[in-house]
Amino acid sequence: MSVSLPTSPSPRSITPRLVTARAELRSAFGGSVQRINRLGSRWAFDVELPPMSHAAALDWLDLLTEADTCILNLPEPGIVIGTPGTPLVNGAGQTGAALVTDGWTNGYVIPKGKWVSVSVSSLLYLYQTTAAVAANGSGQATLPIRPLLRASPADNATLNVNPAKIEGFASVGDSAFGISVNRLVEGLTFTLEERK
Repeated sequence: MSVSLPTSPSPRSITPRLVTARAELRSAFGGSVQRINRLGSRWAFDVELPPMSHAAALDWLDLLTEADTCILNLPEPGIVIGTPGTPLVNGAGQTGAALVTDGWTNGYVIPKGKWVSVSVSSLLYLYQTTAAVAANGSGQATLPIRPLLRASPADNATLNVNPAKIEGFASVGDSAFGISVNRLVEGLTFTLEERK
């Protein structure tokens, strides 16, 4: 089961990190480095919330869940979403570093760095576009993404683009919900890492 985290207050800062599964082979004799791209890389986000009252911080207690995943809407400041249409996965059995989609508004431009998430077997997977792509006249677009597709989405699975969402396990520091002398919760930081 998953729990949705509050949308307010917005994070003070949010830092994405690629948790990589790649391998690097380094020669013991000074030869070139080889990098092997493998399945299993995923995203983690380090999130810092602004100071808030104790009562407001209670809305974030789901971060302490031990067995459930948490879902966080990702802010993308400066990216104008506009009218993307209803983007869907176009074809089952996809693998690799591209996601074939349709359902976009004709000519809609998906910018480089845009977050998109898709549900596979009731679990959200998050990807980031690696180049800008414009939907063709039929609303189709092939999105170059990172990391590699970790699970093949079903045909017509919905893409979450407004907002994109990350689902994962939350790690919270021991003093995250501590109340300061001025009666505010000031150190509420957490990391949300995809489970797959």
